[in-house]
Amino acid sequence: MVKRKSPENINFITVPATGYGASSGLNKKVIYHINQVGDGVVVGGGNLFENGEIDIDINALQALRKPLLLFSNSYGRIYGSDLKLHRRTDALQDSVLSSLIGFADVVLSRDLATKSHIDNLINHPRHNVSGCPSIFISNLAKEELERNKQKELFGLIAVRNPEQMNVSLKESIRTHSLTSQIIELMSEVSGAPPKILCNDQRDIEYASSFNSEILYTSDVYEYFQILSHVNLSVSFRVHTSLPLWSIGCPAINLSYDERSKSLIDTLKMSEYDIDIVQSGDRTFEKIHEKLDYVMNSEFSIPAYWQELQSIQDAGIDKFFSLIKDNK
Repeated sequence: MVKRKSPENINFITVPATGYGASSGLNKKVIYHINQVGDGVVVGGGNLFENGEIDIDINALQALRKPLLLFSNSYGRIYGSDLKLHRRTDALQDSVLSSLIGFADVVLSRDLATKSHIDNLINHPRHNVSGCPSIFISNLAKEELERNKQKELFGLIAVRNPEQMNVSLKESIRTHSLTSQIIELMSEVSGAPPKILCNDQRDIEYASSFNSEILYTSDVYEYFQILSHVNLSVSFRVHTSLPLWSIGCPAINLSYDERSKSLIDTLKMSEYDIDIVQSGDRTFEKIHEKLDYVMNSEFSIPAYWQELQSIQDAGIDKFFSLIKDNK
């Protein structure tokens, strides 16, 4: 998307957000090199504000001389055993986040909850909610999605290892039985067992406990190809649901934290979402009802998505104008 909006050729140098010592995040070494050879900095997208996944040296950040765009980052809370939303223990410190926002030239938050949290910390004149860029995958990957005209269509359940879900022990334990129920239900309504999609290598062992074919790839284009064959889906993974919606597949998303739920609400897709924590023992019943609904109604994405794309484009355009002015 950034290359499409660029007035000239652009090269990306990817810097890990954390975990690579002196060459990660926004530390003094990275910022020094940005000032020497870079034209601008894009931080995101991802969950960088909520799970300790970015290293920031505020002192070094004050020396940054290039435009800074914060793009599609999120901040969300998780459910406690009391079924209320609570701050994550690994969330980025408010003082650090405030400083980062203050130094940014353009801020495009991924969802409403993130913007609300940031607005409570600091008022930024160029802060907008822009959604997630993955909702435009159908526009960006048409060639990959249309390669095979004669497609074998199948149902899909995108799983997540309960050990990687920030939920209570009770919720984690019942996730396996819920997944088994979903597989059985999808088998009944579609006449064939769904395939299980693993987005993370840590999901594979968990997925092996079910008697269904497993799909996994780390190649984004192969991932597009898998999704292009799906005609019905239930997903514990919001970043499986979003591209499926983008290509016209009526996926049912299963939320279990504020990050996912707020993004779904921001995209005006709540009718395709179920909060499995709040639904409790009625979760499977609601999934059954949703499956009946999506199989007997016409699916379409909200017109509001075009407004979000305009917000993203405007933010990127402003970023490039600042780069031009900085040269």
